[in-house]
Amino acid sequence: MNRKYRLKRIFIIGPIACLTFAVSGQGQSLPEGKGRADFQRICSSCHSVATATSQRMTRGEWTRVVDDMVSRGAQGTQDELNNVMAYLTENFGKAGVAQVPAPTVNEKPLSGAEVARGAELLTAKGCLSCHRVGDTGSYLGPDLTTIGARRSQEEIRGALVSPNKDVTPENRGVQLTTSDGKTVTGRLLRHDGFSVQIMDSHSQLRSFQKANLRKFAIVTTNPMPPYTNQMSAQELADLVHYMSSLKGDQKP
Repeated sequence: MNRKYRLKRIFIIGPIACLTFAVSGQGQSLPEGKGRADFQRICSSCHSVATATSQRMTRGEWTRVVDDMVSRGAQGTQDELNNVMAYLTENFGKAGVAQVPAPTVNEKPLSGAEVARGAELLTAKGCLSCHRVGDTGSYLGPDLTTIGARRSQEEIRGALVSPNKDVTPENRGVQLTTSDGKTVTGRLLRHDGFSVQIMDSHSQLRSFQKANLRKFAIVTTNPMPPYTNQMSAQELADLVHYMSSLKGDQKP
């Protein structure tokens, strides 16, 4: 991506989050197949997508990559994103690992009471202090508005019970100390040798000159705690059920 690309324009138009490809062999064309055009269109604003053969992942791993893309504002319908995940899995799957196809499930819509219960848990357990659903919550962590369309119930439950110890580069936090001694924490958006841009803990976009900072530290560890000891088995089941229903048109 052009380093001079304006940060404001990123938020107005919608950032295309960065797939972490180690791109090589620029002359090699991508394999034909359903999803190829969607992959090129959605990802080419940030990346040269002539090849992605250096990455081999399972469907679950590719799903997490696309999940991170969406949390950063990737532009595409759910069908297009599903096409991208299927294309990446088929053409750049991990060798020797059985690929699990995306489940086709006709889920029964949640009742009003189930929706209310799930939304209550989402708030009571502090999820919205880092995450966002619709117009509510924080930008610090990945957006959950369409989590049910991108993750299975098993994946959602696993993320709650045993969160990854590290976070992907696009979701890392940052801690700054300004020249007047104030500490600022937030989500790292981008930085170079001279400046750093973050989304702070109050969901405000902020920019700092590194020369004016006493401290600049990127936080790579995941602050999300495991929720096994913070809710009952029934609460966990209710929350997972609710989150799996979030496909873009619900609000907490």
